[in-house]
This record gives sequence, structure tokens and C-alpha cells, in this order.
Amino acid sequence: MTFPKYFTSCFQLFVFLSILLTAACQSTPEEIEIKFKTPSRIVGMKPMVLIPKGSSQLGSEEGFEDEKPVRKISIPAFYMDETPITYADFKKYVAEGGNKSAYWKYDTYNQDSQPVTGLNWYHAIDFCNWRSAKEGLQSVYEKVEGYDVWNHPKWKRNPKANGYRLPTEAEFEYAARGGLSKKKYPWGNDFDDSFANYDNEQGVMVGDWCRLADVNEGKQNSFGLYNMSGNIWHWCDSWYGSYNSRDTLNPQGAKSGRSKILRGGSWGSISPKYLRVSARSYSSPSNYNFEMGFRCVRSILTDVDSVSKIQSISYDFYRKVGQIPPPEVFVWDFSSKEFTEKLTQFIADNYPNSIYFQLQIDEQPVLTPAEIVRDIMEVTEEYKVNPLFLTSIMISESGFGSCSFPRWYNNPMAYHWQNRLMPVGLPSYQDHPNKQNRKYKTLKDAYRAFCRGIRRPWYFKAAHKNLYAFHRVYVGYEAEEWMLTLSRVYRQVAELRFEPYFPEKECGKFVYTDWKY
Repeated sequence: MTFPKYFTSCFQLFVFLSILLTAACQSTPEEIEIKFKTPSRIVGMKPMVLIPKGSSQLGSEEGFEDEKPVRKISIPAFYMDETPITYADFKKYVAEGGNKSAYWKYDTYNQDSQPVTGLNWYHAIDFCNWRSAKEGLQSVYEKVEGYDVWNHPKWKRNPKANGYRLPTEAEFEYAARGGLSKKKYPWGNDFDDSFANYDNEQGVMVGDWCRLADVNEGKQNSFGLYNMSGNIWHWCDSWYGSYNSRDTLNPQGAKSGRSKILRGGSWGSISPKYLRVSARSYSSPSNYNFEMGFRCVRSILTDVDSVSKIQSISYDFYRKVGQIPPPEVFVWDFSSKEFTEKLTQFIADNYPNSIYFQLQIDEQPVLTPAEIVRDIMEVTEEYKVNPLFLTSIMISESGFGSCSFPRWYNNPMAYHWQNRLMPVGLPSYQDHPNKQNRKYKTLKDAYRAFCRGIRRPWYFKAAHKNLYAFHRVYVGYEAEEWMLTLSRVYRQVAELRFEPYFPEKECGKFVYTDWKY
């Protein structure tokens, strides 16, 4: 039996198309290249560079345990900000109604050409959504029902939206490598102090970068990106979790967790090993610090214009900071096991980069979060000071030892410390207020000095008023971020409402455990 030539041709065409379809179904998105218009550089509110699609190593066999297993990943092309978001960039957001960052009032941080810091993950994604709206793009982050473990509304990312977002952890490492798949740093294997800003000063004022550096300083990688190592830790979209060796195609990271990924290392990093492109860190999304900032990326889902038009918009800025129950009906036993465990978890979730978890300082050996809480509890019980108050001061002054000069001298509370006195000479074990900075052999020595000091009569007198009045006596000037930090710690660890004007008086009941009024 024979078939007409027409049917034979149709059959051959069917077989050919079937083979193509089968190959396509077995191919990765990187192999099926969809041609969109993708300029090498685009400009909207801020310049972005094209990160080409490709494959690269993720992780390192020579790094920390959480950098393993090492695997080869494939990443589709995307756009990334040439530099981190700067104060100049962020001022546009604030000018239209966005919340200010925590250190907005400080000239030592609020410099137009430096990266904005002092904002949490929720603050960063709100900037992303606002930026999308300003350029006529779709918002990537959407609020969903319910609250997370930090009492913030839950958010999800819409993968079909073409707007701005934070990079995934895999995207950040891929971009940081700049095509150098197996190298340690964005520029190669050899480290140079002039290439990246980190804490090589170790407690003294030397060099050009004692805190933040301008975003266009340091070494640019071959993709045209600045500050991918050093200066700031960058918020990423991904949750922190163990690597999955089978997750190789555009990995998104863990599906859930307690902490969001931070990448890049910062001016507070104590060693170049924390600036390697494979080094990982994390923090709960509700945390902010002196050394944490971000930059944006854009997925390529349609043609991309080289210049974006900035629009006038009406935008509903995110302001929710969490649910707070009435404090009068919720009283903690600050010596209980439950409280100790909650405080330990809070510190572990937020401050893995504390110097006291990484390095021996003077006679103080390296500690774990549980051990540092044990010492805080012991000393505050001895002096009847609320352990949350001591913890809050450590956070407000030094990010719990994750950055600052005095942390190198076991003085994370910056007690009897003024940076203006640093040219006088190195700190002393002896107490010379307003003449010389103070150092301590161990953290418990510092805790005891602080707790003795906070029980002085003038602090007790101020504690009969509200937190605002108390902080003016303790700090000596108005420091909004100092009060904001205290409020956050009390709220997240103990679900207590402790704010500048709440309670209206007798704030001492939140500062001292033996307060009577």
C-alpha cells in the first residue's frame, strides 16, 4: 500500500515538529532563548546594567559550612543597579512620603553618594514597589493575609511582574562574580584593601574608609557593578536555609524561614573572608543596622527600554510596624527559661555578624548567642537592670557588636565612649570620663560598669518620666533611632509596648527590675 506524496510530506513534518517540541520540553529556559530588546545599560531613577545569562559556581569548598554543597547554577539574564541605593536615591522616596531610614539625622551616614542603611527588609521592598510605580512598571511584592513571626504583614513576590525587586541569593553571587566563576572576589583571588571597604582599622581611625564609602569607590567588576564586596551587606529576596544540591536552574532559595539572606560583606566585616563572593549572612526581615542596605534588580519579561519615563503617582507607602498587645496584661518573668530562650533566638536571628561570635577580644573568648545571653542575664540580675534594656543599648550603639570602634575594646554599649576622644590615644581600663575612652577585659566587666552607671540617681529621677525624657538624660541629645531600637527589641522579644511617649510616666518599670513608684 502506498501513500500520496502529500501525506508523506505531512507525516515527515509532523515527526520533525514532534522532535523539536520534545527537545524544547527537555531544555532549560537558558537554552530556549527568547529574544527581547535588552540594552546593555538602562536609565530610569538610577542606572542599571545588563547581567548576561550564563552558568557559574555557587558556594565554595574553602568557605564556611553553609556555603556547601558547591554546585553549578544557570541564571537567566536580568538587570541590576550599578551601585547600591544611595541616600540621594532614597531622598526621592522620602520626599514623596516614604519612611526615613533609621540614621537619617546623622551627617556621618546621610551622605548623598553613600549607600543608605538603617532600613529593614520590608522598607527595602516598599522602595522597590514605589520605584516600579514611578516608572510605570508592575509591583513585584504583594501583601497577603496574616502576620509573620515578627508581627509584620506577610508578603509574596509575583514572578510575572516586570517591576523592581531584591535579587535572589543566587543572582547576587552570580552578578558579584562578574563572569569569574571560581574566584574568591569580584576581581579575582587576591585581596587588596583599596578594592573594598571593610573594618581593617580594628578600632582605630586610619585610612580613607572608617565607616561608609561612596558607592562608586572600590573595585568595579567586569559586569560593571560596584560594592558587590564590602561597604554594606545587601538585603536579598531569598530566605536563609541550607543549600539544595539539586536546585541548579535559577535557584530561588528556601521557601520559608526566619531570616532573609544578606550578601556582600560590609564596613563592619572584620576580615576579607566575609567579603568573598560566596560568603553568606542573614538577619530577620524586621531588623535594620548601620551596615545593611540594598540594591534593586529587574527580571527580563518583555522588551526593555533604555530610558524609563518617571511619572507622578499616588502611592500608599508601607507603614505597619507590627501588632502590639496591651502591655499591662502581659508581664514577663525576666529570669525565666522561656524569656532566656526568646532573647537568645532574637540575637541569633539578627546578629550573626557580632564580633563576639567570631573573634576573641582581649580576655573575652568567642561566645555563642546562648552564652552571651547567659552573661547578660547574670549581670543584669545582680544589678536589677532589665536584660532587654542592656541588650537594646548594645544594639543601638554597635549593632550588638557587628560594627563600630568600641566593640574592639569589649565596649559594645559605647559606655564612657566618644569618638572625638579617639585622637587623644587608645582607650584605657581606667575610668576617665570626657578625657579618655574606656575599654574592658571582658564583656561582663563592661556590663557591670554599665549597670552600675545606669543606677545613678539622675537616671532614676529621669525614669519617673517617659522614655523620651529619659533618653534625653542618657544620650544627651535627641536620638530618634535610639528610642526606635528600644521599642523594637521590647516589642519583638517580649511583646511589650515601650515607646517615646508610652507609658506617659514611670518608664523605669521597663528599665529596672526592682522599680517601685
